[in-house]
Amino acid sequence: MSSNLDIQATEDRIHSVLSRSEYRFKIPEYQRQYAWEEPQWEDLWNDLLDTIQSGDTHFLGSVVVIKKETKLNQLDVLQIVDGQQRLVTISILLCLIRERFRQASKEEWELDSDPERRVERIEEKYLYKEDERMNIYPNITLSNFDNNEYQDILNGQLPDKDGKIVEAAKYFSVKINELELKEIEELRTHLVNSMTIVTIECNSEESAFKLFETLNDRGKDLTAVDLMKNHLFSVATQPSSSLDYEQIKADWEETIRNIKPTLNKPGRFFRHYMMSAEEPAISEAVSSYMLYDKFCGLIDHDIHNSDISIQNYISDINHVSPLYVDIVNADTDEFSGRANRIINRYLEHLNTLGATQERTLLLRLFKEMDSANDIIRGLGLIESFIFRWRVTNQTTGTDVDEIHANLCSTIFEYDDPIAELKEKLESKSPSDSEVKIAIRTNDFPRNGRTRYILSKLEMESYTTDNSKVIDPATVEIEHIAPRKAFGANKYSSWVEYLDCGKETFKSYCNQIGNLTLLNERMNARAQDDPFTQKKREYEGSEFAMTRDVASQYENWSTDNIEKRTKILSNKAPFIWDFDV
Repeated sequence: MSSNLDIQATEDRIHSVLSRSEYRFKIPEYQRQYAWEEPQWEDLWNDLLDTIQSGDTHFLGSVVVIKKETKLNQLDVLQIVDGQQRLVTISILLCLIRERFRQASKEEWELDSDPERRVERIEEKYLYKEDERMNIYPNITLSNFDNNEYQDILNGQLPDKDGKIVEAAKYFSVKINELELKEIEELRTHLVNSMTIVTIECNSEESAFKLFETLNDRGKDLTAVDLMKNHLFSVATQPSSSLDYEQIKADWEETIRNIKPTLNKPGRFFRHYMMSAEEPAISEAVSSYMLYDKFCGLIDHDIHNSDISIQNYISDINHVSPLYVDIVNADTDEFSGRANRIINRYLEHLNTLGATQERTLLLRLFKEMDSANDIIRGLGLIESFIFRWRVTNQTTGTDVDEIHANLCSTIFEYDDPIAELKEKLESKSPSDSEVKIAIRTNDFPRNGRTRYILSKLEMESYTTDNSKVIDPATVEIEHIAPRKAFGANKYSSWVEYLDCGKETFKSYCNQIGNLTLLNERMNARAQDDPFTQKKREYEGSEFAMTRDVASQYENWSTDNIEKRTKILSNKAPFIWDFDV
């Protein structure tokens, strides 16, 4: 280990690590959640069984901690920088062993005459600590993300909740319940006496974070966000640094709290933020593979050459994280009344279209534009671009990220960013003819995107009520010629009615010309009817496009499916255009 790291390393049995009376463990709030899963639990379990069979010890790995002194008569705290996964898992296992001992009847016990003492020993030695004032603390306190579930397990309960902590408890509970009491006691003995850990105690955050980045964590790989955090904190705690470490840590922790409940991939937020930021401007794509290296480059070099400080950069990340979550949830409150409803409706449409990569541009748009009208115009342009891009099956890789990163780096320098956005998106968008061809040749499955397209066609091209708003989630996709026309007895009349065979019908069934909208009640009544009977339902539909089918077509055939497909495809470029 590098000589400039201020550390002390000691290899101990689990018994010694957990039973020292002068300190207790705490998982800092900035740490990632408990992340082990079945492969890691199974490894630990098998390693424990191996020690029982072989009689040997087993080295579990290292735990990196920072000692935090507290007030007189209180226990010092060891903050766990690395190793929380194995220590928490061991603690859960001890909780479950304790509960199995506690629930055993005296008739089951043949170990000694005082079975309750084993329960007390586990609690007093490994699960709880008492300070000089006789205050009782959990030996390990987790971050807010996991602590409630862990406390339930510590209190002898198996919570009916989701999460890796609860899953771990359920996994080991099954294992333990398969064993006899003597086997469980042997398991406990080897867990605390045959398993060893190296505890690496650091006197400063700088030493801990430098060390953390050099260690290979057993089990779940560290994410880019974990590594970014530790690199940032390492920089912030250097003796020569003028950064306010406590403020940076607070901003980072709050950012993670903001995004964690919503985002399965928190790295996506950081990628989108970095590409959207005004300073330092990034005009190229930042992929998930590049995220850590790019962030380190920003912290180490790029920010120093810009007009923003690291402190302000991290503060701004924290500041915009709630906005990003609101964009993801289509639940912004930047404005009020009708304008806000329109904005969130646009965001819902973007989500339906799969506008993940576009959040780079959306984030910058909301940050820069003070006018609701400008944001609405920008959202309309982005919606048209995404629709055209998706319907023509363009690639959705780094090319799209680069488009949006470049837009964020250029258009907001102009007096009219929305005009520049229009020009740039229109120039990169698939053409009208490409859109028409795609709609004529694509299949349209029964999903949210198809409901959105049909609803948009209804609102923009069929209804005369300009105030009418359709929520795509509330409508049903109606196949005019049923999907199972050749596959279900109840549709047997369609086999005789249609002018094609089964194989030919497959190529027409999901064409957009064979689709329309019905509400759920009407769909349930109409689905068994041949076309002449369906028309009676269609005539009373609340949707103008469906009434149009009833009024414009005497029969339903492959020719009419093609004819209507062409009509709808010709309408699309005028609906998803750039005239805002």
